[in-house]
Amino acid sequence: MMKDMSLLEQQFGTTAPLPRLTGKEVLAGPDPAVCKVKGVMFGGRKQFLSDTLGEERFNQLLARLSPRTAQYTRTPLASSWCEFESIVELDRAIYDLMHRDYPNILALIGAASAELGIGKVYKSLDNAELTTFLEKSALFHSQYQKFGRVQFEKTAEGGRMIYSDYPCFSPIYCASAFGFFLEAILRHGGTNPRVVESTCQTLGDAACTYEMTWR
Repeated sequence: MMKDMSLLEQQFGTTAPLPRLTGKEVLAGPDPAVCKVKGVMFGGRKQFLSDTLGEERFNQLLARLSPRTAQYTRTPLASSWCEFESIVELDRAIYDLMHRDYPNILALIGAASAELGIGKVYKSLDNAELTTFLEKSALFHSQYQKFGRVQFEKTAEGGRMIYSDYPCFSPIYCASAFGFFLEAILRHGGTNPRVVESTCQTLGDAACTYEMTWR
């Protein structure tokens, strides 16, 4: 059976956008209870991996992980809080295993999350629905992460998401955001989407700022 592909993969293949993996990484902040993400993030990744890798290669991936991260991935609990360090460990293992066949694998992970969260596909661009989706993504950020703040701003050609006050961060984690935003734009009927990270905390900036344009 052919696996379902995200719109990002259907329209741009497996080579764009490529991840930037340089920059500083902080996996655990001063308060260990803060740097946590919701288990639903592992659930979305498991679904993507199961569809893409098949059972044998999925088990090979699990064998690369620490026992804690392997457990989160094998049996994800959507409502549980999991260490940020573990989601980065998983994404790094996914990249190491799959980037030769899927150079943009981290973006495809993000696209799969958006695909799961949005579901339907708009036949033509609905700017109002897309803007509402991005506003809600910022509004409900604390339901998925225990750390940081997010602000969405409308711009003349699209919008920007500003992530700040992160005690923990990684370029591995930032890379998946490109796929999430591109898939969100495509699913809302946007064409020629473009996402640029104009500032990044991994590079010493005060915030990670994603500039998005679409039409």
